[in-house]
Amino acid sequence: MFIHTNGDHQEPIPDIHLLSELVLQYYGTQIISFHRLQSDTEKHIYRVEQANGERWVLRLSPFTSNDRTLLELANLLTFLENQNYPAERIIQTAEHTAVGTAAGWRFLMTTFLKGVRLDYTPSTLALLGAMLGRLHSLKTSTSIPLPKAGMLPAQELTYARQQLVSVASLVPKQLISRYEQLEKALSSIDYCEDLPTVLIHNDCHPANALLMAQGQVTLLDWEGAGMGQAIIDVGFLLSNCDGEAPWTLLSSSHPFQIDEARLKGVIEGYCQHHQLTAKELDRLPDAIRFRSIVFGACHFAAAITEHGGPETPLWWWARYTAAEEIVDRARKYLSIPRT
Repeated sequence: MFIHTNGDHQEPIPDIHLLSELVLQYYGTQIISFHRLQSDTEKHIYRVEQANGERWVLRLSPFTSNDRTLLELANLLTFLENQNYPAERIIQTAEHTAVGTAAGWRFLMTTFLKGVRLDYTPSTLALLGAMLGRLHSLKTSTSIPLPKAGMLPAQELTYARQQLVSVASLVPKQLISRYEQLEKALSSIDYCEDLPTVLIHNDCHPANALLMAQGQVTLLDWEGAGMGQAIIDVGFLLSNCDGEAPWTLLSSSHPFQIDEARLKGVIEGYCQHHQLTAKELDRLPDAIRFRSIVFGACHFAAAITEHGGPETPLWWWARYTAAEEIVDRARKYLSIPRT
């Protein structure tokens, strides 16, 4: 048996010894150790230390009839390789497939990227912006099917509204105005679904990229990537140029700050490969807002359920309210007139 269960939840967990057997059988290499990599969604992702000193990355997902996560990721990485776009590369199984199946699991092996974490200097952010612009400029009309991106406004905002509704009867009197503020903000966001679609990374920020030895920036974490609106990527990156990783707690002593030199770096790099239209730029504020307000609404609902009320500062609101100022400053470097 390749899996065991976790208590009463019956959640499948890979057995490390059998993982070694799987890698030997399907990839022909001896393993020294596995190191589980951090994942916000509890994905099974491991850094594989081989006996020859080389490192790979192994992803696993339980095999079910409707789970196509690894198959879609494999298609995406294959497409990027065919386009010569920098990303991790797939290691094929002994059966010459990108994704293997064994004892109730799908698995995908890729190369391990070696580099250093990005700093927030304008020159480095320009490299990141250029890599994002290059991604958005790729021609996607190929025979390789590309998935729809995850975390797009329509489904995320719907989910956030559901979370709010679920706690409506529990909100204490002193927090009703905040509840209503969140409800109104969620309803006012434009889904941007009528805008052109490109291949987006969908989680593009400095902490999700590496600076490689050759001076090139390479993006990591492609699980949520797919077809979506370019401004979803651009907005998220522009709102995360403040020197902190997304969702870092902010306070009055550590506020959200817009650094114009960093914005300029991102935009100038991006525009080397791709240009936003005037229509896209007009909708950019909502592309910036939607993730902050979704996070805030879900955080509020969870806090009501667990503690009866929020206990942390409204740090996500600072990012939400900065959207218009970010776009106003960005316009100076995009050279596109307001419609």
